Amino acid sequence: MKLLIADDELSTRIFLQHCAAKWGYETVEASDGLEALARLREANPPRIAVVDWMMPGLDGVELCSRLNAQEHSPLIYTILLTGRNEKEDIIHALDHGAHDFLSKPVHIGELQSRIAVGRRLVEAHDRLVDLDRLKDHFLRIAAHDLRNPLGYIITMTEMLTDQSFVDVRQDMDHHLHGIHETASAMQILISDLLDASAVWEGSFKISRQQVALHQVVQEAISSQQRAAIDKKIELIEQIAEVPQISCDPRRIRQAVDRLLSNAIKHTPSGSMITVTVQAEGDSVQVAVADQGPELNNQDLAAFSNNPTSTTGSREKSLSLLVVKKIIELHQGRLQAEKQTGNGSIFSFTLPIA
Repeated sequence: MKLLIADDELSTRIFLQHCAAKWGYETVEASDGLEALARLREANPPRIAVVDWMMPGLDGVELCSRLNAQEHSPLIYTILLTGRNEKEDIIHALDHGAHDFLSKPVHIGELQSRIAVGRRLVEAHDRLVDLDRLKDHFLRIAAHDLRNPLGYIITMTEMLTDQSFVDVRQDMDHHLHGIHETASAMQILISDLLDASAVWEGSFKISRQQVALHQVVQEAISSQQRAAIDKKIELIEQIAEVPQISCDPRRIRQAVDRLLSNAIKHTPSGSMITVTVQAEGDSVQVAVADQGPELNNQDLAAFSNNPTSTTGSREKSLSLLVVKKIIELHQGRLQAEKQTGNGSIFSFTLPIA
């Protein structure tokens, strides 16, 4: 993480820069307040600033005040250094946006601890910002994905209840089936949205019991057969009997359902999807291999860090966010890889013990 050292005394800057480098920080310097402000307004600014209160051009408190007034800017954790130690001075500095306050002469061990606290707060803040952006993105996806099927349901029910649409009414069973399928897909999306909300809030839970995993996977395959048949996709089972594991069968079933649904969505008609269950040492693996768009290297790199961040051949997915959380809570691992020839393989492993 980048650290700014702003002080008009060269010897102080050299000493603090030496200490910060030893603690693992990249450092930049400023000899006055205006230079420090310019550094902190750069495109990739230092995220922690150790600032002397009394500097030419702009003092440390005014610098903190201007930083605090900036909108849509990253959090910059400011630590003021000063010989002042009156309570009124401390209150004045904190009221104007300083995050921390350290009296001179500075104890170097205390400064290191204060900087470490600042780093943790900046990192936590950045995670929250990223999570908030991700949440907004998924809410937009959910709103879009719900609006179209809801429009279809409204249109079809209006036509089915209108006596003038004779042709539509004659094929009522077919259209009612379509309405039911559409409503079911909406229900799944809403369920994923609620589960994702629980993930964001940290309240997503599992309830374990001893389970035969291959049976759970077969139940998930059965539930997706109708969707596969409608799209003329063959579901191939390569399922071995594996040792029982301690897991939440409802959540694991949900994870397999979502991986299968994702595969069916991206696999062209007339293709096949292979579902594999096998033991691997002290773990069991469930893999779903499809013949959809092949994940490129950018997708794979993104997926290894965050399964919801693929940007090329596969769009971001609420369901993959939920699947990732389910597998993590079972001390398992979710991964994706390119399949030889074409398509991709999404899989997860769970410990047997």
